[in-house]
Amino acid sequence: MFGLFKKKKQQTEALIEKDEHTGSDNGAADIAARTASNQATQIQMQKAAQTFAKPSQYTGNRNLFDSGAAKRNAKMQAFANGQKPIDPYTGAELELTKKAAKAKYGADWTKHLAETDHAFSLEEIFNQTHNDPWLKTENVRNAANSEDNLRVTSRSFNNAKRSRTNREFVENDEYLNRTGVEMTEEGKRRAIEDEEYARQSIGKQLGSDRIENVVRTGHNAGMAGAEYAGVTGLTMSGINNVTALLNGEKSAEEAIADTVAQSGKAAVDGYVMSSSLTVLGHQMSSSSSKFIRNLADANVPGKVVTAVMVTGDTLAKWGSGEITTQECMIELGDKGLNMATMGYFMAIGQAAIPIPIVGGAIGAMVGSTLTSGYYQELIHILKDREVEHQERMRLIAESEQAAEETRQFNEQLRQYRDQYFAECHEFFDTTLSTMHFAYETGDADGVIHAANKITEKLGGKVQYETVDEFEDFLDSDEPFVL
Repeated sequence: MFGLFKKKKQQTEALIEKDEHTGSDNGAADIAARTASNQATQIQMQKAAQTFAKPSQYTGNRNLFDSGAAKRNAKMQAFANGQKPIDPYTGAELELTKKAAKAKYGADWTKHLAETDHAFSLEEIFNQTHNDPWLKTENVRNAANSEDNLRVTSRSFNNAKRSRTNREFVENDEYLNRTGVEMTEEGKRRAIEDEEYARQSIGKQLGSDRIENVVRTGHNAGMAGAEYAGVTGLTMSGINNVTALLNGEKSAEEAIADTVAQSGKAAVDGYVMSSSLTVLGHQMSSSSSKFIRNLADANVPGKVVTAVMVTGDTLAKWGSGEITTQECMIELGDKGLNMATMGYFMAIGQAAIPIPIVGGAIGAMVGSTLTSGYYQELIHILKDREVEHQERMRLIAESEQAAEETRQFNEQLRQYRDQYFAECHEFFDTTLSTMHFAYETGDADGVIHAANKITEKLGGKVQYETVDEFEDFLDSDEPFVL
């Protein structure tokens, strides 16, 4: 029984030693690099939010999307060939200046003064784009004031139309009569066609801008993530490898190769992670669902992806049977504790060492060291308590077994006594009780005296009466005869 417990104890100690060996570092540099890229993602998301911010309402913000210069240029081009242009919708001849229009047409001058109109109205363009997360104000302004959307018309047409679409305007005969705008049927048809053409052209321009903005935002975020993760990985890996070099665990060539490889991998992971998460997070931040927006604001996608990437190898090893469930939980606990505290220590490191990124990397190294040490201390305590629990269970089991063996022995003794010494029941009961009392009180001579009485009762020869005589008996060279 004692041999079995000893074997179990050795197995437990071996498991503890194995856990300590495999969990001492547990990918701290990798965790720090990914935490750094996650922090870069949050910064890039804030930048993206500023870059693509647009007003929520059109009223009071029209000037952000209108371009006086573009409209003046369109009007000047209409008069550039020396001929006076014709309003494409009313058929009226147009004048470049108000003075010329009044001088020639008198009270009807508004029907002949040239102005530039947006075929696809600014307000309609705003309504369709102000919630788009990947369009900047300048993208919308440039598309809205492109040549395909500008038409030189008369002031009377432009003022009466205001923010209406061309179709809404020309199909409302009552409104046209009330405002005094006279349009030909050809003019009405052309106004609707111009609006549709402008709508399609603007859609293509903004679609191209949208793709370009997504790619550029993702790339910029990826580069920032690669820088953060790469420098963090380089710093932590460099410190670890220099330590290994000084301890004689690695050669200089091995230390350099490991540092380059680890920092390179961290940079690649940082680019991919920060790029994809920034694009995803910014897209989520403009969702119509408040729940989805809250997830993005709390950086939940980044935290989830970071957790999956950090713990994925551990879960994969557990799934393939390379590590036990206990070892899996220990690794996950170590990594989880590192993740929970890494950002805090990186912030402290950056404040203490105001060198971009490097201070955060040093903080991550310090935080990882402290966290891992604290975690290993907790694991030691848990292991010690586990061993203590096993020891208690063993002692309880042995006590129960000993008690059962005692009961069986007493039963056998009773049966033997009843069978062979029926006439001596009282004698043996008394003598054995005396022997038991002497044993419990530590009276060795009393035990010997009771045993001698049994010997004499059974016809045997007493060899000694006291402990001293027993020791002399043991030291004697005389042969022992029963």
